[in-house]
Formats: sequence, C-alpha cells, structure tokens
Amino acid sequence: MGKSTPRAQKKKKLISSRHFLILATLVVAAVLIGSGVWLKILWDQIYEETAPSAAPSEEETPENVVYESTRESLPDVMNIMILGLDSRDRTMGGRADTIMLLVLNRKTNEINIVSVPRDMRVHLPGRGLDKINHAYAYGEVALTRAALEDFLDVKIDHYVTTDFEGFKNIVDIMGGIELEVEQRMRYYGIDVTIELDPGLQVLDGDKALQYVRYRSSGRGDLDRVERQQKLVKTFIQEILTFKNIIKFPRILPQMAANVKTDLELNQALMLANKLKNVDFDEINTTTLPGNPRYIEGISYVLPDEEGIADVVNRYIRGVEEKKS
Repeated sequence: MGKSTPRAQKKKKLISSRHFLILATLVVAAVLIGSGVWLKILWDQIYEETAPSAAPSEEETPENVVYESTRESLPDVMNIMILGLDSRDRTMGGRADTIMLLVLNRKTNEINIVSVPRDMRVHLPGRGLDKINHAYAYGEVALTRAALEDFLDVKIDHYVTTDFEGFKNIVDIMGGIELEVEQRMRYYGIDVTIELDPGLQVLDGDKALQYVRYRSSGRGDLDRVERQQKLVKTFIQEILTFKNIIKFPRILPQMAANVKTDLELNQALMLANKLKNVDFDEINTTTLPGNPRYIEGISYVLPDEEGIADVVNRYIRGVEEKKS
C-alpha cells in the first residue's frame, strides 16, 4: 500500500479538524442546554404563578388581591415589592420584618428603593387599621401587596420574598459583604445577639443579619431602615459581580430554598442584566415619612400623608423633577 500524498494528508487533517469543531460545538451546546435546563428546574422552585392564597375572602378584599402572571418584558416603570421574612417570628404565622419597593424607571433611567417602616399604621383590606407588617401574618404576600397598593395608590408589578436564614447562607457563599459599620453595636436578647464594632469590614452572613437587626440607636427603627437600604444596595451589587456569578451553582439552590417571586425566569434575567450595568452610588433610597405614636399601649408610625404623597410622586411615579 503506497504512502498517502501531501494532498490526501491535508484533506485528512481538514476532516479531523472539522470533526473536532463539530464535536466541540456539540459539547458546548450540550453544556449550555444542560445549564439552561438546570436553571429552569431551580427557577421553577423559586417562581410562584400568583401570590399565595392565604388572603382574606373576596368579600373582604379588593379584586386585585389575586394576580395573574405577567409575561411581558420589563415595563417602563416597574415596582417590585421586597419582603424580608424573619423565621424566628412565628406569631400568627410570621411577619414581614423588612418591606421595600424597588422601583425601576426606564423613562428617567433611575432606580429607587423606598422603604416602608414596619410599624406604619395603614388600612389592611378586610382587617382595618393595623401595622403594615401584620399584613403578612394575616394574608401573606397577597394581603401585603393589596394593602400597599391601597395605601400608596400605585400598582405593584412583582414581588420577591426572602427568609433571613437563606439570605445569611447566600452571604456566606459569596464570601461576605464589605460594609462600613457606623458605630459600636451591642444587643443581647433572648433570640439574638448583636456584637459589631465600627469600621470598614467584611461581614459574614450572621454579622450582616446583626447589622440590619440592630435598633438600639438614636432614631431606632429609622436608623435600622437606612442600614437595610445600604445592605440591599451592596448585596445586589456584590451578587452581580463576576466573582459571585461563577458561584451561582452554589447560590441558586439556596435561593430556591429561601426565595419566592412571581418574576418569570426571562424577566429575572433581563432585570439582572439591567442591574449589572448600574452605578449603585446613583441608586436613590428613601423612607416613607411618619410620626411615632403609642395608641392603646401599642407603638405605631402614623403616616405623614403630605410627605408620603411627595415620596410617591418623586420616587415611585417619577412625575417630579429631581430636586437639587
């Protein structure tokens, strides 16, 4: 059998190279498809078609308590309700310890975080006047959403709930969060111990929770709300960095176990893509104003109606120009 000619050898190399490229393409495609399937399986555990059904009956609540899934792309203005749930509090089924609205306004190119004091006294549909954080105990996400929409006269497009224990685990997987602790913090309670010293430092999951739970400062819960806003901004910024994106195979199972949302996967990916290019120093944070007051021995924050109207117009509806 004679030796192959240079032309035949060259043709054989081209065929081998072509086979390699085809094989490599198939492997990459299989990995991408497999990753997509894996991500979809995990997101199916996070995603909820509608708000939970533990709301009062239709006779007692407005029609918008139950929401249909929305599959459209991100709207010009999108309001996302964020609820931080404390698994330690089992009173009446638990309460929302943190209540925020994340507002993304494509018209003004702004991102705003509006915090709602958990003791704010509002009308709960079917329940009457009560603290806003009690809405979750009575009707979970559905009633909290309905109460906020009624109180602020705005539409809430989506929601995200997270259990603090899950948040703690995610922070640990990320390797901690770097934050400036403003002051010495010490508190020793039945179910919580807080021991933080001032200064720039990396907080692990447990220390991060201590940071947002501390209330024994000059303005009490108002200072605590500001710390929550600061931590949320830092957390979102950190989780979207490359070093943490490559940790998603470990982060997502924690999210699946502790996070619920009615954002569909494609919407969540679009939202993450939008946020990753944001200058987080430009995110506006504010808190609904109110006045602390005791009523029949119970501590409330009574709404400052005029101030709240200004906040809603400026930071949620975006109808006023930014003040210098």
